[in-house]
Amino acid sequence: MAGMEIGESWAYRARAKDWGGAVSRVEVVRLGGPRNSGRVHVRFLEGEETGLQEWVAADCLLAPWPDVEVFRTDDAAELALAEASREVRGTAAFEAARLVLGFVRPKKSVRLRRGVADAGVLEIARLDGTAALLELDLVDLRADPMLYESQKRNGLCLVGWPVTERIARRAAERFADEILPETESRQQALAEERAQSAWQSWQRRDDRKLDAEQAVLRTVREWCGEERADRYDELIALRAEVLRLGKLVERAVRALRDRGHGVTASTIERDLGVDISSLDPEVRR
Repeated sequence: MAGMEIGESWAYRARAKDWGGAVSRVEVVRLGGPRNSGRVHVRFLEGEETGLQEWVAADCLLAPWPDVEVFRTDDAAELALAEASREVRGTAAFEAARLVLGFVRPKKSVRLRRGVADAGVLEIARLDGTAALLELDLVDLRADPMLYESQKRNGLCLVGWPVTERIARRAAERFADEILPETESRQQALAEERAQSAWQSWQRRDDRKLDAEQAVLRTVREWCGEERADRYDELIALRAEVLRLGKLVERAVRALRDRGHGVTASTIERDLGVDISSLDPEVRR
């Protein structure tokens, strides 16, 4: 109700997110609602309900009436983007985008919608800053019909799925070094869950859900780039080998001390120069 005053005319719609639906002109009569419910008492000013008064949810008052044409333009654009995007909900690409876009900072600069009506639509608070962060061509973005910059919402930009996916792919490339460890951690958790013994199978999720999550992780790795993903896998394998060899050295050092060769053992430890366990990702967490 911020910025709303008694006596003002507003555009009202019973279902706020019924994009493209008709709006009615109402007058604000009272604010606050019974027991501070946050509802607004309005009087209908047109149509069959002219003169009728009732308490309505504040969210259903969509725009001051003088701005109703701008609102209708925004509303139609939002409807078009939602219709072009919502079918992607639940797919591996959609879930991959959810994971990847969580690494974009500042944290609230982008928000991927997940509802049945508008899944796949991406909200971008500052298009210029996000484009610069992800090294995207701003002119090319603005020329895409699947991108709409709201005229009244403080520059909020709405993006339909085809562009949302392009932005998510770019974010995966840009933040691959942060994203790949997360995918590896999730991959290990999946493998452990699949390896549960038969008597624990009742606690395990349906195999189809595990397969779906596996598909999401594959998609994220693909977006990060095959070369970056392979290089990360090589790094993990190298760390595992170094850890294995280091543990052999540690056992040898202990054996030398047990046999009275403390000086030799200390020399080996000094030459090693690092605690081998510090290379283990599980230990560092």
